[in-house]
Amino acid sequence: MSKKLLKFFCFSLLFIFVACAPKPKVAPPPLYKETVLSLEEIIAKVSNDIEVLKAITDIRIEKNNELYDFINASLLVKKPDWVHMRIYKFGMLVKDFVIKGKELYVLSGKGGSYLKKFGKEFHNAIFWWDNIKNGVMYRVGSEYIIRTENKEIHLDRATLLPVKQEIIAFDRKIDITYDKPKKEEDGFWYPSMVRIYVGDFEFKVKLKKLLRNPSLGEFDFQIPTDS
Repeated sequence: MSKKLLKFFCFSLLFIFVACAPKPKVAPPPLYKETVLSLEEIIAKVSNDIEVLKAITDIRIEKNNELYDFINASLLVKKPDWVHMRIYKFGMLVKDFVIKGKELYVLSGKGGSYLKKFGKEFHNAIFWWDNIKNGVMYRVGSEYIIRTENKEIHLDRATLLPVKQEIIAFDRKIDITYDKPKKEEDGFWYPSMVRIYVGDFEFKVKLKKLLRNPSLGEFDFQIPTDS
């Protein structure tokens, strides 16, 4: 075997080895591991002047552990009680709706009261610190547990990222779990995998991006003028 061929062979093996090597697990820094925080301090740190969150997601919907549907969605959540969700299938917009407080505005696609529940579930999952200031908090092992009248949230004490959440809403129980921490370019950490369990349904939400206070477009949160 010639030297050139041998070098090429060795380089190819090295390239394959590096490409196939398992990537190191990304973990958020344990900034608060040695710190005991109050509920007020936790809310201040995690909310971090966030007024709007924008999520770009892939959502796999399962019923009784079998595939029911698969959608893509763009979700905007704005304080205090706004949700704007656009749902896509095969790259085409199939549903566009806004929730403001208790009101639902369907901008395109078929409506239905289930949209309000659907949107609010995602609001609660992403804006998880909303309406917890009057809750009771205690420490158990590596977690903070926060309880309010209608929900219980478990946080990782070291990172203040949510671990799981249980909510009673619309006369039903909703369980939410969080996994796979991810960091945006601005240093914002969030769980990129969220699972929402409601009755026979499970929503496996992959957060491809979660942006803080993004610039809003002309048609974001727009509702009919006669409403």
